[in-house]
Amino acid sequence: MKEMESANTGPLGLFGNPVEHSFSPLFMNHTLSLLDLNYRYLAFSIQKNELQHAVQALRTLKFRGVNVTIPFKRSVIRHLDHVHEKARTIGAVNCIRNDEGILTGYNTDQTGFIKPLLDRDIRIRDRRALIIGAGGAARAVVTGLVDQSISHMLLLNRTEHNAASLVDWCREELHCNRIEYAGRPSKLEQNVLTSCDLIVNTTPVGMHPATEHSPVPDGLSFSEQQTVYDLIYNPLETRLLKRAREGGAVQLNGFEMLILQGLYSLACWFPQHEKVIFSLQHEIVDYTRQVVTGK
Repeated sequence: MKEMESANTGPLGLFGNPVEHSFSPLFMNHTLSLLDLNYRYLAFSIQKNELQHAVQALRTLKFRGVNVTIPFKRSVIRHLDHVHEKARTIGAVNCIRNDEGILTGYNTDQTGFIKPLLDRDIRIRDRRALIIGAGGAARAVVTGLVDQSISHMLLLNRTEHNAASLVDWCREELHCNRIEYAGRPSKLEQNVLTSCDLIVNTTPVGMHPATEHSPVPDGLSFSEQQTVYDLIYNPLETRLLKRAREGGAVQLNGFEMLILQGLYSLACWFPQHEKVIFSLQHEIVDYTRQVVTGK
């Protein structure tokens, strides 16, 4: 039976700003309870000028690890002792492991993104993807798709400069030329949308509270042959996903990705429990969805 919280309870957590909306403490603490691990996961709102001190506190307070979210996934790297190769390639860290004061950064976003697709037997190899956005989440998405042998990627972004940077990064770091900038999301045309099998929104457009917005222009439609994946998880059905449902497309939100990147983080911190952690995946997803939605 899991011990009650005490002076021996180990700390874990989330660094970001804002973090008040995060579901991570909910499902991470539930998972820790199922694993009978005497740890507690808390969310910490960090100011930009506090990041270095917060990272140092991981050593001082003997945290086993923390997750890192917006806006610190890139800036935290300079404060770490080591960065895993995949995280360095992506240029973003969302998981830090503390080994007796030695801090190593990892990226579990790209595996968290891909697994829901693989779990549903959605084919990626030799398919075409449309990716909206060119930030850190987009880099994790591109890395995951390249690892799964995507045929071609079209990138939409409001600023061409940031898109060009991501395209150059993909070609130089991932050695993949199967990507091109296709313009601003607002200029997307039906024939381009129709030509893609997988559409991924990596931007916050449509997230609570501005739920009336969509990254895909009004008037465009989806089909049963397509999969639409919106990394937003609040709300669970964005306007983009509602339109995808109306067109008969397969829809995925960022809810499972959020949970899976957390489970991959737990497996990083407690590798001896990895098999058990992922055997609990569906139970944890169902539990969290039920608490969040009340259904």
